Amino acid sequence: MWISITEADVLTVLSGPELEAYRHAAKASGQSDPVAPTLAQVVALVRGYVGAWGRNRLGEAGTIPEKLLAPALDLIALRLPQRVRVNPNEVRKLNAQAALRLLEQVANGLFDIEEPLTPDAESTDSGRPTITARVRQFGAAREEGV
Repeated sequence: MWISITEADVLTVLSGPELEAYRHAAKASGQSDPVAPTLAQVVALVRGYVGAWGRNRLGEAGTIPEKLLAPALDLIALRLPQRVRVNPNEVRKLNAQAALRLLEQVANGLFDIEEPLTPDAESTDSGRPTITARVRQFGAAREEGV
């Protein structure tokens, strides 16, 4: 299933007070709330990795495969503190690195994702050739005695 990332999802990797602190610190002198743009950026990044593998089809705009929610949230947990120049702790850095490795596997077709129920019109064909094996017409058993 393909899903949209919500603020409730973000609260599974950041505490409520932590999220509010980042939100408050980033809204100095007329700046906008950092949460929605950060979610959109990470969704676009994940979709880019998914779409890199020509056999993957993208779901509706603004959605990602549910299997990639956790790595996407790890990236969000790293990016939000960066907006306010707070260094994320080592665990979050490691989680974000693991998330990027997983997305690279998706882009190379090494991690299986589900097909979307409603594919997006955006093409994911990366121009890579598809090679399929020929079905053999004859084998040793069939050619015996020839």
